[in-house]
Amino acid sequence: MDASIKEHKTIINLLGGGKKLTARLKLLSNENINEKTVYSWVRQGIPDRWKVAVSRCLLEDNIDISNYKKLLLPGLQLDNLISANNSVKIFSHSKVLKSDDKYLHNIMSKDELIKLYKMMLKIRRFEEKVGQLYSMGLIGGFCHLYIGQEGVISGIEMLAKDGDCFITGYRCHAHMVSRGEPLQNIFSELFGNEGGTSNGKGGSMHMFRKESNFFGGHGIVGAQVPLGTGISFANKYKNNKFVTFTFFGDGAVNQGQVYEAFNMAALWQLPVIYIIENNQYGMGTSVERASAMNELFRRGESFGIKGYEIDGMDPVSVYGNLKEICDKIREKPEPILIEAKTYRYRGHSMSDPGKYRTREEVQETRENRDPIERVRALLLLKKYISEEEVKEIDKEIREKVSKAADIAREMSNPDHTELYTDIYAGE
Repeated sequence: MDASIKEHKTIINLLGGGKKLTARLKLLSNENINEKTVYSWVRQGIPDRWKVAVSRCLLEDNIDISNYKKLLLPGLQLDNLISANNSVKIFSHSKVLKSDDKYLHNIMSKDELIKLYKMMLKIRRFEEKVGQLYSMGLIGGFCHLYIGQEGVISGIEMLAKDGDCFITGYRCHAHMVSRGEPLQNIFSELFGNEGGTSNGKGGSMHMFRKESNFFGGHGIVGAQVPLGTGISFANKYKNNKFVTFTFFGDGAVNQGQVYEAFNMAALWQLPVIYIIENNQYGMGTSVERASAMNELFRRGESFGIKGYEIDGMDPVSVYGNLKEICDKIREKPEPILIEAKTYRYRGHSMSDPGKYRTREEVQETRENRDPIERVRALLLLKKYISEEEVKEIDKEIREKVSKAADIAREMSNPDHTELYTDIYAGE
C-alpha cells in the first residue's frame, strides 16, 4: 500500500472512522460534507481546504500531529499552530477526554471503588424515595431529581479535598447527600420541618450547608455560576489551595451571567472548575434545539478557558480525568470548563411528563450506560465483592433511607418566629 494512502487511512481510523469524522467536520465547518467524500480521501488525499479541520480533530484527541506533516499546508509549520509556551494560536486546547478501560479499571483501589458505589447507590435510593413521597403529596413545591446523573457528583467527590467548595443549581439533593449531610435532615428540609438543614425554609431547590462547604442549591437559572466564581476568588485571595466546583446544566449555559463570570475567572486566573452537567435536555427542550453550538465544553474558548468533554455516565472516568486537572490548578490557579455528558431518567421536574423523548431512548441508556451498573460490574469483575454482598449493600442503604424518611415525617413544623431568622448576616 502506498505510504500516503496508508497515512490517510490511518488518520481517518484514528478519528473514529469516516462516519464519525464526517459528523465532526460538519460541526467545525457547517458544510454539508458526506461520508463518501471523507472515505475518498484514502486514495485521493485530504484536500488542502480540509487539512486544518482534520488537524484540529487530531489535536483535540491528543494525537501527535507531528507524525502527519503532510497535513500542514505549504509554508505552515507545527510551531505556527502551537507556540513554544504551549499557548494556543490556531488550535484550542479544548478536547474530548477519553481513557482506555485498562487504565480506568486500575485507577481506584478496592476501598475507593466500594465507597464510590455506595455513594451513588445512596443518592439513587434517596431520590427514588423523594419521588415516591412527592407523589404522595408529602413534599411541596418544585422537585428536580438527579436519577441517572449520579456518576458526575460521585466521581468528583472522590477526588475533592477537605476545604474544596461546591455550588449548584436547583437539582441539588444529590450534592447534599454526597457532602455527607444526614439523610434525616435532608428529608426534613423537603417536608418543611424544623429538623431540616435550613429549618424547612429552603425546600427542594435551596439546600445549603456551609459546614460542608456546600453553598446551594439556587433556583435562578445560572445564578450559581457568578456566585461560585466569587467563592473561588475568596479561595485564591486566601491562598488556601482549595478548588471551587461550580455545577450548572446545559439549559443554563446560554445565560449571560455565565459569560460575565467566565471573563472574571479568566482575567483573575481563579481556581474554579465549571461543570456543565449536560443531561441532553433542558426544560423539555433538547440541547440541539436550544444551543446554536452544542459542543458546550468549548464555550470558554473566547476567554482562553480550556474546556474538556468527559463521560459523565462513567464515574471512574470522571475521577480519572479530573484528578490531574484538579491537582494542577491547586498549584497554578486557572479556570477550567468541563462538559460532563450525562442523562436524567426522570423528567426535568416531577411535574414534567417527558413526552419530548421516547421511552426506548431512556430504557436504552438505563440498560447500557447506567453509572451505578458500570461500577457494580467492575467490582464483580475484579472480585472485590460478591453478588450476595451487592444485594446486602442495597438492602442496607434502602433501610437507612426508609428509616430517615420515617423519622423526618414525624418532625414538627418550625415555629412561626423562624420566618424572621437568617434574613441578615450576623456580626
